[in-house]
Amino acid sequence: MLSIEELSELEDAIMEVLPDKITQILSRANRSGELEELLRLLGLSDLLNSENQFETYKDGKIVVVGGTEVKEDVLASIGKQLGIDKKRFEFCLDYEDAQKYDFRKMQYAPQYRVVLFGPTPHSGHGKGDSGSIIAEIEKSEAYPRVERLLSGQELKITKSNFREMLQRLIDEDYI
Repeated sequence: MLSIEELSELEDAIMEVLPDKITQILSRANRSGELEELLRLLGLSDLLNSENQFETYKDGKIVVVGGTEVKEDVLASIGKQLGIDKKRFEFCLDYEDAQKYDFRKMQYAPQYRVVLFGPTPHSGHGKGDSGSIIAEIEKSEAYPRVERLLSGQELKITKSNFREMLQRLIDEDYI
């Protein structure tokens, strides 16, 4: 921890270089998906007003992530029965692969509409300091909408809860 004197010297040094570097700093934070967090730490979250809210395409990708015994083809055919083209789906149905899946690619990517989660490891690429990747994506406006596929209170991908979730999203006119 810095002393008050050291903190004051650091503040002076930052204020001296900040005008020349602010554009570079903001650009880097934006590209890395950390702009929202930077502004929050600086107490400036209100500068990202609702007009700048991230919107996704209604016909965008439906990402399904989580370990399941249900085969990808079966889930895609359920989507097809509901009128959803199989090209809209992106599946990561292996529990271990879900840990390696790079969720950061969905940050500020309007081509991703919704992420449907089944059981996944708590750790994963892009989880930041959150307890799980699901919590990280849910708390950030940089990601598409998140829905949990549940059987009782447990995360689980079944044919019935997958169909019900897609139907609910269709009924909401979301997909």
